[in-house]
Amino acid sequence: MCGKQHGRLFHVLSAYSKFRDRTHSRYGALLRWKHKEFGVVPPGIFIPWLEMEPCFFELGNWIIEQALTDGMEVRKIRPDFVVNVNISATQLENHGFRQAVVDILKKTKFPPEYLCIELTERCKNMDIAFLKNELEYFRKLGIKIAIDDFGTGNATLNLLTELPIDELKVDMSFVRGIQESKPNQVLVQAVVSCAHELGYKSCIEGVEDKTLFDYLHRYGSTYYQGYHFSRPVCLEDFKKLL
Repeated sequence: MCGKQHGRLFHVLSAYSKFRDRTHSRYGALLRWKHKEFGVVPPGIFIPWLEMEPCFFELGNWIIEQALTDGMEVRKIRPDFVVNVNISATQLENHGFRQAVVDILKKTKFPPEYLCIELTERCKNMDIAFLKNELEYFRKLGIKIAIDDFGTGNATLNLLTELPIDELKVDMSFVRGIQESKPNQVLVQAVVSCAHELGYKSCIEGVEDKTLFDYLHRYGSTYYQGYHFSRPVCLEDFKKLL
């Protein structure tokens, strides 16, 4: 399956730090590719290519299952733990995706109300009526919905009025150099404030060090994510962070 059967693809867990108590109350499951010559390849390089492959639907479901299997282990330590997973347009467009998610939830025994699915870039360019219908199905199961990289690409304001959303994630491109960029400061504050006014949670991505976190702390985002808290790690290493 796209190299997974040969051990080249694997998943890691990226911690979210909670604003109020700075604990790790959730993680995002991320896909990685270990190339035999080039080492670990950044996902921005291989994910767009993989999404065009027939095997990606099956691979995406495998990632969800692995994330929830790991999540059940973490929930033994922290019962309120939440798992975030990215979903692609390829998955949503597949007629078998709804049932695949239901089957994975049953197999892993993971409670759906502690699962949050994140819409990746191409999802935001789908027919809005179709996308709304699919997301409402998952919301009825108790699953939460997040818009990833909000403020970039096709992540426009009309998504907030049309879709059942629970969380906005501020793209890391707005965080780089934010101390010196007034436009970025205003945009980050606007997204976080908009999320909270609408009753959503918020997450600021790309928090790479303590200096940046100390600066971003003023925005009061629900969660923060980045290397300052931990690089993406395997399950056993993640449990040591709790």
